[in-house]
Amino acid sequence: MNNRSLILLVAMLMVMLWVSSPQAGVTKYAQAGMAFLKIDPDGRSAGMGGAVTAMANNSLAMFSNPAGMGLNDGLDVAITQTNWIADIKHYAVAASYGFANIGTFGVNVVYMDYGDMRRTVPYSGSDPTLKDIGYMDLGAFTVGEYAIGASYSRQISSQFSIGGTVKFVRQDLSWSETLDVSTGQNVQTNNIQDLAAFDFGTLYYTGWKDLRIGMSMRNFSQQGRYVDQRFELPLTMTLGAAMNVLSIWSDETTHKINVAFDWSHPRDYEERVHLGFEYVLAEMLSIRAGYKFNYDEEGLTFGVGVDKKFGAVGIRFDYAYGAFGDFFNQVHRTSFAITMD
Repeated sequence: MNNRSLILLVAMLMVMLWVSSPQAGVTKYAQAGMAFLKIDPDGRSAGMGGAVTAMANNSLAMFSNPAGMGLNDGLDVAITQTNWIADIKHYAVAASYGFANIGTFGVNVVYMDYGDMRRTVPYSGSDPTLKDIGYMDLGAFTVGEYAIGASYSRQISSQFSIGGTVKFVRQDLSWSETLDVSTGQNVQTNNIQDLAAFDFGTLYYTGWKDLRIGMSMRNFSQQGRYVDQRFELPLTMTLGAAMNVLSIWSDETTHKINVAFDWSHPRDYEERVHLGFEYVLAEMLSIRAGYKFNYDEEGLTFGVGVDKKFGAVGIRFDYAYGAFGDFFNQVHRTSFAITMD
């Protein structure tokens, strides 16, 4: 590893430590908004319990560690769907293209579909029926949440990569009526927030077997505000390590057992640990399992994947199952990708 790469790695680590320090104000729990930014769209990552910071290596790396996006040249286009809790859908699209000696550029979109929701307000009139119900139904409305991002990643050396993402995030909670204290009248307020956010990441291959270390910082942004309530985006710092443990004894690659570990420091919760395992047969079939520690609902995960080449064109499919407590039961994720060398 050359001196420039070492300086960049140390600088990134110092920034992450500073942002996660008590002085930076990220020790407050339950203070993050736009939680959809925390949902992992990648079927491979989700099947391994989210432990992918040191394993991300395609266009979907933009959602976990953008440094991993730069490991491949050529085109990589992926679409994902997550069947989230309460019949909520989470969709993501990512596309990247790597240019030799220049780096890899990528774009991504995330969109949440909550379906129709009912707008209700407390009722204080004299209608006996509505008084018994206690509220008035004002009809259906929809919540709009999405993020659009652009990423860049580059291999600084054969062992060290860096990457970053800038994204535009919008949340539209429709309108509401609030009391204007100066006039005593109710006024209609459009509850829309537009924010810019940034992700950063590094990936370092140590040179011993295929052991690698990844670091990422996601959703770094200014505060948002609804009326008089301020909130932060779900800033998360993660340090991860991964390797094919079979490489300790043999250089053959027909069989791989990847073991990955992530230590995560989110703004709105205590530290969390993600542990993942992946068995890979002939670089084509993958079987995965993982566990998320220190979560209220999430825990055990499973997944499978198929990665097949047809000349210069490749097809990748991943599915993940995640347990989600006694009430919500389970979450399903699928991702599909096409690659071209």
